Parts: sequence; structure tokens; C-alpha cells
Amino acid sequence: MVSVVKDKAELDMRISSAVKKIVILDFFANWCGPCKVCAPKLNVLADQYSEHVMILKVNVDENEDIAEDFNITSMPTFILIKEGEVLDTIIGANMDKLKKSMDKHIAENEVDGAAADEEVSIEEDPQQQQNSPILYGGQGEIESQDHEKN
Repeated sequence: MVSVVKDKAELDMRISSAVKKIVILDFFANWCGPCKVCAPKLNVLADQYSEHVMILKVNVDENEDIAEDFNITSMPTFILIKEGEVLDTIIGANMDKLKKSMDKHIAENEVDGAAADEEVSIEEDPQQQQNSPILYGGQGEIESQDHEKN
């Protein structure tokens, strides 16, 4: 689903609520021809990637402060964000480039998520914890309990 943000407060709230999703900001203007051509294609992408992305449209004429914050000089401009960090910026009506960027960052997001899941599962498995090596950060040597005394 594609949503139009009304102001900076709403944008900030939506970005912060997009846990584990990539936020795509679509900076547009009602008078922008290429923006009108991209709109239906963006809706299709929103449906296809609904579990991975949140797409927010920002009207630059109604939200000049947001456009200024993101240094928007051309429309359309698409900005991909994850956890408040800008991942990519695509200037112009290049929907293929946008889709490739989405695919790339979604794949990276899934790898990051899988790595985090693996770390959690290791910590939760008591058998794994018993077989973990002991880390020693002090000075000197650690003697094995199996070590025979002379």
C-alpha cells in the first residue's frame, strides 16, 4: 500500500514504526508528468513487496520542509531508508533502477535478519552453550583439569 504523508511529524512516526521494513519515500508534485507515470507502477511494487517495504509519498509543494531536509531538487526522487539510515537515492522516473535497488536491499535485510535469528538460536540452545569454548581475557595460563601433576 502506498500512503501520502501529511507532515514531518507523520513521516517521522511512520519511519520509526517501520520495524524490519525498508521505507521508500517518493517525493512527487501534482504537476510533475513523470511522477504521474510512476504512480501506478509504484502501486504495483507496493503490492508485490508489501511484507518488505513501506512506501510513503511526499508532496514537495505541501511539505517543503521535508523536501529541504532530504535535499530534493528533482521529481520524482525515491529515497530508501532502513532504521533511519538512507540506503539509496534514485532521481528520476527510473522504475527499473528502483526495483533493482529494492531487491538488493531486501536481500541484504533478509540476510541480516537470518544472521540475527541464528545468533538468538545459538544462545537459546543449552547444548550449544555447553560446547562453547571458554574465553579467557586475563593474564597467565589456564591449566586443564585433565593435566597430570608431576
